[in-house]
Amino acid sequence: MVPKSEIERRLESLRAALVREGLDGALVTSPLNLFYFTGAFALGHLLVTPREVRFLVFRPISRARRESPLSVEPFRSLKKLPGVLRECGLRRLGLEFSALSHEKFLRYQELLADFELRDLSPAISEIRMRKSSYEVACLRRAGEMLAEALAEALPEIRPGMTELEALARIEVALRARGHPGFVRSFRGNEFSTGLLVSGLEAVEPSFMVAGEGGPGVPGFPSGAGLKKIRPGEPVLCDLSGFEAGYYVDQTRVFSLGETTGEVRELFELSERLMQAGEKALRPGVPAEEVYLAVANEAERLGVSRYFMAHGEEGVGFVGHGVGLCVDEDPPLAPGIKIPLAPGMTLALEPKLHVPGVGVIGLEDTFYLSERGPEILTNFARKFLIIYANDD
Repeated sequence: MVPKSEIERRLESLRAALVREGLDGALVTSPLNLFYFTGAFALGHLLVTPREVRFLVFRPISRARRESPLSVEPFRSLKKLPGVLRECGLRRLGLEFSALSHEKFLRYQELLADFELRDLSPAISEIRMRKSSYEVACLRRAGEMLAEALAEALPEIRPGMTELEALARIEVALRARGHPGFVRSFRGNEFSTGLLVSGLEAVEPSFMVAGEGGPGVPGFPSGAGLKKIRPGEPVLCDLSGFEAGYYVDQTRVFSLGETTGEVRELFELSERLMQAGEKALRPGVPAEEVYLAVANEAERLGVSRYFMAHGEEGVGFVGHGVGLCVDEDPPLAPGIKIPLAPGMTLALEPKLHVPGVGVIGLEDTFYLSERGPEILTNFARKFLIIYANDD
């Protein structure tokens, strides 16, 4: 259950955003943002004005009443919505345009023709970027859960297993600790618990703008596939931890038995890229400066051609926000001038895509305080070698 004080804090942030945007009220409709502002997933509407809050629920009414500290009103007919807004004396109304399909937007546009509709999505995204102590505690526990699952599952992986079989071992350990087996993506990507890719095939790009690709399987061209893991080749695990709706993002690399000197050298270079990015994670720094710091280090180390290469296309970022989605704002990318601020939680993921070798890199999730970054993903960063005689 989300604490009542936490819900009240979020609603006050939304009210402050209404004042800044010159709006009379907000109408929140997406289930994830309803959860954020009410503590309950529902089909319905949350109406927030400077004077009142009304949680209008289509379903599930009884469950929403148990889970949310707000008063829940049954609301079965969308046609009654204009009357409710008029009762509240509203004229300028904020909606989450980015959360509405074109069809739904047209429906609201027709239904609310007497009201001035404006996009509230950027303001809500900005609110969600700054995490409270409650949210950070959830993220910290998600990092601990992921570390526990990896410590349990990685020793079970053996040469000859397919990538899917190896990932399944990890997923069992994650699911046993409460992971739902699904990762929410702010940008519409499709994930299970994460990606596991191995060897030279891992450099295969996918349609997603992500830190790595992999062949996947027919009909799902990304991540783990039916390819068997070979002894000594690098295996990259880009996985999520989960707690109470919140995700952390972490990448580690291992091999089954001893690997080559080239792989070890590339891993050491990826550690130096991570250190450059971590050093740049400071309050007040524009988001793009973190990317530039890592890209400049990659150039200095002579690995620019591999840095976030992802095939011919390239990937123009080196990290992103995390929270209720694994890939939230702000992206750490060129042109993103958003200043980093205390309360943000950010994943930093410098990776090297090396043809003939594989994808090698690291990723950690950080909480940014006034003092600087704190790592929330605490599984050891070292290159892990798994020996078959460890049983």
